[in-house]
Amino acid sequence: MSFSQITILLVTLTCTLAVLETSACAGCVQLTEYTFDKLISKFDVTVVKFDVAFPYGEKHESYSELAKDAKPIDQLLFAEVCIKDYGERDNEELAKRFGVKKDDYPVVKMFLKGKKEPVTFPKEKEFNADNLRIFVKEKSGVHLSLPGCLPQFDNIALKFMKAKADQRKSYLSKAEKGVAALDESKKSTGKTYQLIMQKVLEKGDTFIASENERVKKLLDGKLSVEKKKELNTKLNILLSFSEKPAAEKKKKDEF
Repeated sequence: MSFSQITILLVTLTCTLAVLETSACAGCVQLTEYTFDKLISKFDVTVVKFDVAFPYGEKHESYSELAKDAKPIDQLLFAEVCIKDYGERDNEELAKRFGVKKDDYPVVKMFLKGKKEPVTFPKEKEFNADNLRIFVKEKSGVHLSLPGCLPQFDNIALKFMKAKADQRKSYLSKAEKGVAALDESKKSTGKTYQLIMQKVLEKGDTFIASENERVKKLLDGKLSVEKKKELNTKLNILLSFSEKPAAEKKKKDEF
């Protein structure tokens, strides 16, 4: 085998390995310059990752993980724009349109129906599934269970906050029964939901905002790793009581 043949073989093997390391984004839709605007307009919320032509690694996997979790949410679309800086330079114009630079890949932008400009995931935040989840939930109002939360209790919390004052006790009762049925490892978390509901009944809806501020101040102090984890979980649970569905937010913005 000649030197040139060996070189070609090595290049081929390298390319093959690169493709094998690249995993498709499960739960994502691949967008191009031809389909981008058509699909974005169909959903209340579209989260888009701008990345290299064949993305791989921890950041890509984190994004894919969140996209899979969002499968049951009809109004939320997770998508990916893969940009080539060679050949026909596919999707390069899309990157330019939204000010995405190669050195910043991956860049996540969230498009909200009725809003002209997308919201960008902050550069200073660590790119992982938990932070992406918080970003989507805080900026869009779409319900995604956050780290440490219990999905079934998030659902009760949402209904509790939307219910009229005379109906809220029934949701508190559901939470109490739900806590009793939980495994011991999750009872403490379930009781946090229950306690927040009790405080809201006593002090009103303003308790959510005031408690949120109180917990944030506590987190600024010197705490053990375990205590910080506990307080961060409480912040995430409080978000389940304060969010508005995306469709509701959109209607409010239209006035």
